[in-house]
Amino acid sequence: MKKAVHIIIIGILVLSGLQASAISLNERSVSYEISKTFILSAPIIEDSGEYIKLSLPETTNSLTISGKPELPMFTYLIDIPFGAKNIKIKFTPGEESKIDLDKKIQPSPQIVINNFEKICESMPLTEDTDIYLSNQRYPANWYDSKVTCGIKSNKNRVTYISIYIYPIQYSPQQDKIYCLNKATVDINYDITIKKQSYDEEYDLLIIAPSKFSSCVNKLVKHKNSQNIKTLFKTTESIYDNYSGFDKPEQIKYCIKDMIETHNIEFVLLVGGLKSYFYAKDRDDCNQGSNAWYVPVRYTNIIKSGLHDDGAISDLYYSDIYEEGGNFSSWDSNGDGVYAKISNSPGNDVIDFSPDIYVGRLPCRNKLEVKITLRKIIQYERITPSDNSWFKRMVGISGLSHGFQGDQPDGEYLTDLAFGYMGDIIEEEVRIYSSNEESGESFPNTNEIAKVFTNGARYIFFSGHGHPLRWTTHPVDDINTWLEGIHVRKMWKFFNLKKLPIVVVGGCHNAQFNISFLNTYRAKDEKYDQWYWTHGDVGTHCFCWRMLTIPWGGAIVAIGGTGLTTSLSNNPNTGNSKLATDFFRYIGEENASTVGEAFSKAIGDFINMNPIGLWESHVITIWNMLGDPSLKT
Repeated sequence: MKKAVHIIIIGILVLSGLQASAISLNERSVSYEISKTFILSAPIIEDSGEYIKLSLPETTNSLTISGKPELPMFTYLIDIPFGAKNIKIKFTPGEESKIDLDKKIQPSPQIVINNFEKICESMPLTEDTDIYLSNQRYPANWYDSKVTCGIKSNKNRVTYISIYIYPIQYSPQQDKIYCLNKATVDINYDITIKKQSYDEEYDLLIIAPSKFSSCVNKLVKHKNSQNIKTLFKTTESIYDNYSGFDKPEQIKYCIKDMIETHNIEFVLLVGGLKSYFYAKDRDDCNQGSNAWYVPVRYTNIIKSGLHDDGAISDLYYSDIYEEGGNFSSWDSNGDGVYAKISNSPGNDVIDFSPDIYVGRLPCRNKLEVKITLRKIIQYERITPSDNSWFKRMVGISGLSHGFQGDQPDGEYLTDLAFGYMGDIIEEEVRIYSSNEESGESFPNTNEIAKVFTNGARYIFFSGHGHPLRWTTHPVDDINTWLEGIHVRKMWKFFNLKKLPIVVVGGCHNAQFNISFLNTYRAKDEKYDQWYWTHGDVGTHCFCWRMLTIPWGGAIVAIGGTGLTTSLSNNPNTGNSKLATDFFRYIGEENASTVGEAFSKAIGDFINMNPIGLWESHVITIWNMLGDPSLKT
C-alpha cells in the first residue's frame, strides 16, 4: 500500500505587513509569504528488463523528455491573486543520500505522430548519449518553477505558481542516484488590493467582419435572451481603435480591453479565409490577415523531426496575461517573430495559460455564417436533455501505434474518456477496430455515418488524420489503413438537430487554412508550402466540415491544426491527454461550458508539466471550432 504524502505546512499565507503607505482607501499593497516542507521517501526501484524504473509514493508525475532518463517528479501547484508581483521562490533541499545502481535508468519514450499515410508504430527506447555518457547529475537542479496567469472559474483569474521538484538526480556514468529526504519551498509575493469596477458587464464577445453583421446580430439577440450578455465588435472597428504589431495583436488588445472594462468570459471569432478556391493564408511567418475575415496567429515552433514548423493557434487569443497581470505578447524577446521556440538560443518565453475561453467559426461567406449560427440557436433553444440520444456517447477508434496492456491504444483512450463521464452518459457506443471480426460496428464510412445519424451528445475519434480524412488501423495490422471517413462523405450525416460535441484525435484535422488550389498543388510544392493533404484536394478541414453541414454534423469540433503527438508506449500523453481531459473536466470536474472544459484541459497540462519545445507544440495546435459558451 502506498504511503500517504507527508506534507508539513510550515506557514500559510502569513501576512507580513503593509508597505509604507496605502495608495488609496480602495487600493493598498500587501506582502505575503508561503512556506511548505515536503517529506520524501526512499525510491522504489523496479527491474524492467534492460533498464530499471524509479518511483516515489509522493510523486505525482514524471520528468519525461524523450531519450533522457525518466525520473519521478513532484508538482506543487498553488494559486495566488491575479496581478501578484515581486514573486520570489526559494528552494531549500534537505539531506541527500546516494544509492548505487546495477542497471541504467529507463529513458523517456519517443514522440509518436498521429499522421495519416505515415506508419508510426510504438518506437524503441533510445538513449540521449549526451546524458547517458556523462558523469554530471541529471537533472542539474533539484527543482524548476513557472509562474503563469489563468482563469480558474466564474471569471476569476489567478496567478498560478508551479514548483517542479526532482527528488532524484542521476549520474549515469557513475551508476548512482542522489536522493532528497525532504525539501522546503518558500514563496514571497506582493499584491495590490483594489476594488474592481466595470462600465457594464458582459459574458460573451463576438468578433466578426461587418459583412456578417446581420447574421451575428441575430445570434447576439438570441444569446441575450438566454441570459448570456453578449457584445459584438467588428474587425473594422477594432483596427480603427486598437494598435498593435499586426492585426492579430490588435484583436488581442481589444479582447484585453473587453476583459478589463466589461469582465467578459468568452470570445467567439466568426470568420475564416475569404475564398474556397485560393488563399494566401500567411502574410508572413507570424500571421494571416489579408486573406482572412478574422486573422490568425501562426507559431514559429521549430521541432526537428516533426516537420511542422508553425501552425495556426487560437490559444494566442486566449492567453492574454502573464506574470504580474502584464500583456502576454508571445514575442518576449522583441525580435518581431512570434512564438519563436526551437532548440536554439533566443526563444520566446510564453505564459500560454488561457485567461478567457475562445472558440472560432472559420466561416468563408454569409451562407456558412447562417448555417452555423442557426445551429447554435436551435441547439440552445430546443435540445431536450431527456432525449435518449442526449445520453449517448460514441467512441471511434482502433490501433494507432501499439497496445496499452492487451488493448489497442486508440480504444484504450476512448474507454478512458467513457470512464470519466459517469452519470452524464447512459449509453456507450463503441465503433472499434476490434469489433471487425465479431461482425459489429467498426470504423468505416457507413458505420460512422450511422452513429451520427442516430445522434449522440459526444463523439470521440482517436486515431490518425490529415485535413480531409480520419482513419485508424486494424488491431492486427499496423501497416493497413481502415476506410475511416473523408469529408466528401460527410453528406451522409443526417442527424438533423441531434448535434454532438466532437473531439478528433488525428493530425491536422482542425487545420482550417486549406483552399482548393493550395491542396491541389500541395503534393508538388516544397515542404513549407505543403498543406498536409498528401495531394488530396479540398476546401474544408475535417472538423470544420462537420459544423457546416446544414442537415446535421456537429455543433462543436475540437482537434489539431498541426501534427498531434503523444509519447510512445504511453498513449494518454500530449494531445491525447488534452482530448481525454476535455471529457474528464466535463464528467468529473463539472465544467459547465465547452470553452471551460477545453481551456482547463490546456491549463492543467501547462500547470502540471514543465513546458519545453514538444509541450509548446502540443498545446498551441489544439484548437476548438465552435461557440465556447455552449453548455456541455
